[in-house]
Amino acid sequence: MVTKRKKYFVDRSVQGAILLRLLVHCALFVFTTGAFLYFVELLVGAPRDAGKNMLSRHGPTILSALVLGPIFLRDLCKLTNRFAGPMMRLRRAMRDLADGREVGFIKFRDGDMWQELAVDFNRVVERIQTSEAALGDGVLEDAHTPEMVTAIDE
Repeated sequence: MVTKRKKYFVDRSVQGAILLRLLVHCALFVFTTGAFLYFVELLVGAPRDAGKNMLSRHGPTILSALVLGPIFLRDLCKLTNRFAGPMMRLRRAMRDLADGREVGFIKFRDGDMWQELAVDFNRVVERIQTSEAALGDGVLEDAHTPEMVTAIDE
């Protein structure tokens, strides 16, 4: 059964890089916009009142950009979970498979990206289980012959 994801931050390296990039872009945008507005105020009014005029005219806009920043970051974190979560699940399953542990079929959460990747991985697991069962029954003596590979595929 697939459960609802409890953590927003599942892959620190991938999600951290994306969120940091957005944070830097937003900070650069707010700084650049503020500097531009300040210089506009310098050009159109008295230089000594530029800061006060900028805050009174454009303060609410800058404040709203600063307030929306954390909302954007949280939303982006939730979005990145839709691909980071499945990759973490697939990574664990592949590690278990490579270590020779029993691996069942995987299913990603509804709304996650790369659903077809789970389907493809499950095909690989099924193929490995079929091959191991055939080896256990002594059916495969030389698994590299084209006839045997064709027989397994069918």
